[in-house]
Amino acid sequence: MNLLLTSIGKRIQLIEHLKTRFRVIGVDASLQNPARHFVDGFYQIPRCKEDGYVETLLKICREEKIDLLIPLFELEFSYLNDARSRFEEIGVKLILSEKPVIDICNDKMRTAAFFEKYGIPAPHTFSPMEMEELMSRDNRNIIPSDGCERKTCSYPLIIKPLDGMGSEGVFRISNRKELEFFKDYVKKPILQSCATGTEYTIDALCDLQGNPVYIVPRIRLEVRSGEVTKSRTVKQEIVIRETEKLLEALNKEGRVIGPMTIQCFLEENGESEKKPEFIEINPRFGGGVPLSFAAGADYADALKKMCEGIQLIYQKDFSELTMMRYDQAVYE
Repeated sequence: MNLLLTSIGKRIQLIEHLKTRFRVIGVDASLQNPARHFVDGFYQIPRCKEDGYVETLLKICREEKIDLLIPLFELEFSYLNDARSRFEEIGVKLILSEKPVIDICNDKMRTAAFFEKYGIPAPHTFSPMEMEELMSRDNRNIIPSDGCERKTCSYPLIIKPLDGMGSEGVFRISNRKELEFFKDYVKKPILQSCATGTEYTIDALCDLQGNPVYIVPRIRLEVRSGEVTKSRTVKQEIVIRETEKLLEALNKEGRVIGPMTIQCFLEENGESEKKPEFIEINPRFGGGVPLSFAAGADYADALKKMCEGIQLIYQKDFSELTMMRYDQAVYE
């Protein structure tokens, strides 16, 4: 079977895992990417905003007899969703969640509204009016405009881009002076209360009907330039249960298909079982997903069975395993 990955960049471990079940074709807008040395075939393509992007991918899919197409870069998602039927017409399954899910994930205000709609615990997201009110006050205790006591917040706060990716442009705000600066520094900013506790990233994979196949939480032990360098898979049952509920809610908005990367914080004080606070949902592979592969989540096998129309079973078992990354280089 043949699989096409877009924006391959340096996703070498992902490529090596998928090659256990597929012939992997990679594409990227740049020739200066190390991953092209590890795929079974490589093509340079236009950027997603340039003319000919979709047409070039369709041509490659025909020539390489592609069965599955998996995009890796958020900016491509809307273009490929719009062309989903064109890929299906030539026998290519697009492994990407439907448009309503992508819209929720790619807009932080929509993510916050989704959490609120389904009662999913999450930090409070300030409205523009609340942010302006906060700018005019010095006090540490902030009561949002709806007056809801459970949302009462205090510094520190988090400011980040409305449509940001990863940890780029995310800053911790300790006082009004910092808020005044970063409000103008961050492009299209949103302000949130600061979640506390242990930070988890959850790697999830859903089948073509939106059912979970794998849900693997991992603790982020060390992050460098927004990418996890040390991590450990953990069988944290409440994180798994609440992630199941989150995916069930997302499927009410649109089908969740393929990889998801979800982030949350959990206060673990040993006295009571608190629910995690979710902060991010991303409809793609996370940078640390190779740890979940090594822990027993065989995404490649599941994706192959999806392509073959085989019914998948939710696999709940995985190993608790620690990953420590190091750098390698290619030369040309």
